[in-house]
Amino acid sequence: MVKLSIIVPVYKTEQYLTRCVESILGQTFSDIELILIDDGSPDRCGEICDTFAKKDSRVKVIHKNNAGVAAARNDGLRIANGKYVTVVDSDDYLDQNMYQNILEIVQKYDSDVVMCDCIKEYGDHTEIYTHNIREGYYNREQIEKEYFPNLLIMPNVEYPPTISNWVCVFKNNKKPLHYVEGVRYSEDLLFGAEMMYHADSFYYMKGQAYYMYNCSNQSSVTHTFTSDKWDDYKALYARFQEEFGRSEIYDFRDQLDKVLLFFIYNAIGDIFCSSVLTIGEKKRMVNKILYEDSVRNMFKQLKIGKLCVPKKQKLLTFCYSHPVLLPLISFYFEKRYRV
Repeated sequence: MVKLSIIVPVYKTEQYLTRCVESILGQTFSDIELILIDDGSPDRCGEICDTFAKKDSRVKVIHKNNAGVAAARNDGLRIANGKYVTVVDSDDYLDQNMYQNILEIVQKYDSDVVMCDCIKEYGDHTEIYTHNIREGYYNREQIEKEYFPNLLIMPNVEYPPTISNWVCVFKNNKKPLHYVEGVRYSEDLLFGAEMMYHADSFYYMKGQAYYMYNCSNQSSVTHTFTSDKWDDYKALYARFQEEFGRSEIYDFRDQLDKVLLFFIYNAIGDIFCSSVLTIGEKKRMVNKILYEDSVRNMFKQLKIGKLCVPKKQKLLTFCYSHPVLLPLISFYFEKRYRV
């Protein structure tokens, strides 16, 4: 059994893929298997994957019809042979010592999950992203006490939560985990929450940034708009409710409300920022979201005054909770983004 399985879904990242794979195969820790999932990419990605597999026996390649990043990661998880597993996005790359340093912590503490930090690259500048939790080792009791209060979402209702999939290495012998297929946005949010929910131990390497996260790839799913994005969010929220709504370990109801609020922020923001929709279409789409039963019920429970968000965001949230104020919402986005 290899020590570490690295799963990389590949789709339309031809200009970044070689850099990504070379940064993985060039790691100072070499006891790895690299699983490249060619998710029906229409460019030369599949050919590039095969080239690496011919050169290095540690590389496995799966070619499949396009089914999305979640399904691709699940394909990798099903065949992963490593004692530990991690995922990497194919437009990102790694410091050569990333897995050496992480696996040293794994060996020292026998942790179920180990997480480092990342460097976000924006093209003209970079910044280190660090999580708002303490560094060091957590046992199960400490995870429940210190981690569960923010397990699903941060108090400021921002993403990412306190766990980022790509900077984590996790044991492959815990409760089998999988991504929600058919969902194209924030699918890693639920996976990370489930990972930590079942973990008995965790170590955070705070300030040690080894993962280079590409924020300038405008063709990534994160940067694209689709009219059915809200449907994806609803499907993902249903899974959150299914997994955490009836937990006997911790009361996640307040966090679940904030997860839905986070999805609302993102869906409505994307609608009003879209350059392909008319003002009328935007208003109709937003109105449909705000009058859905799950959204209305969430706003009935939500204590807007206690949200840890800026005053403008609180005011916007108040408007969301009263859909008759839609003209004000529209005016806000028109003024902010000149849509």
